[in-house]
Amino acid sequence: MAVTYYQLDKSTTSIPSTGGSTSYVDGFYGVNGTLEYLIAEVDLTLASTVAVTTGIDALVSSMKITINGDLVHDWISGSAPASSSAIAGRYGYFINAIGGRVLTVPMAGDDTALKAFIAIPIGYVLNTPTPRFEMTVGWYDANLVCGASATIASGSVTWWARFNSACERSTRVISASSFAFAGSDIAEQVVVRVPETTMSGPTVLGCLIQNDSEADEYSSTNAIRQLALSQFSQDVDFHRWASNELDNGVVSIAPGSGAAAATLSQSLASKRAGALFVPLYGLKAADLTWIIASSAATTRFFHPVLTAPLQGPRQERPTQTAIARGNVQKTVVDRSEAGTGN
Repeated sequence: MAVTYYQLDKSTTSIPSTGGSTSYVDGFYGVNGTLEYLIAEVDLTLASTVAVTTGIDALVSSMKITINGDLVHDWISGSAPASSSAIAGRYGYFINAIGGRVLTVPMAGDDTALKAFIAIPIGYVLNTPTPRFEMTVGWYDANLVCGASATIASGSVTWWARFNSACERSTRVISASSFAFAGSDIAEQVVVRVPETTMSGPTVLGCLIQNDSEADEYSSTNAIRQLALSQFSQDVDFHRWASNELDNGVVSIAPGSGAAAATLSQSLASKRAGALFVPLYGLKAADLTWIIASSAATTRFFHPVLTAPLQGPRQERPTQTAIARGNVQKTVVDRSEAGTGN
């Protein structure tokens, strides 16, 4: 068994801008092996009046990943972060919930060096002569979380592959289904499409629900019912308890200034308003039916996440004695069942 890292690509142009929202397409070749994660290492050097309020992942507006023509990851943000937002980014919240790892290096709010790592769980056996990656990444205007007068002097996005021959499962993020809710606490039925994929024996790991604003806007009681989970509706906090999100399960940075900047650490929260990940415990892959009541007229976006046993011949790697089992389903279930304080 072996874990190795391979640098796939580095771009100094496909970075966020302070001149508005941007989108970039980068294509590059890789090497064969059992791909566990794709990792974006984002480095930005800021200038002018810097006032960073949260992590870089808050700026991700979309992420589409295609490998050898196979669309494996298609995510969009339901809403841009509010100006000077201090809450966790939507993309980081989502990736951390499904077994990935998104972390921004803690910093003071006026530091000019900003660095983050976005590790996206993929699970893919690359065994073609020249594996091809196509990455389409959208960014919101960096002024939203870096300071209204900040500029970006330079930066880069480096794509890494983490190969792990002990990776056990593949992960697919399905394109979002959207639904416009009438509000007024009316319970409405939503059918979220789960299409056929190239995966063998897929199950549903869970589903991300995003609102089109930085607020939940669910009814105060009987807000959400997932028909495969319960015969009864539950409020949003029940679902955050069930996933163990309430136990400070949301990670981001909260840059401080002055004396507060001396304590540089990750910041924990018990929820991320406007976004909710609901584990579905390996539900059989099929369309998902929800009954949801909203307190206001709003549009929500539903992203199902599929997982399946990893198939295909494994690339031989140098022997290591410690096995790092890559299993997003185990990660998500273990988190939801963890004892309080863990």
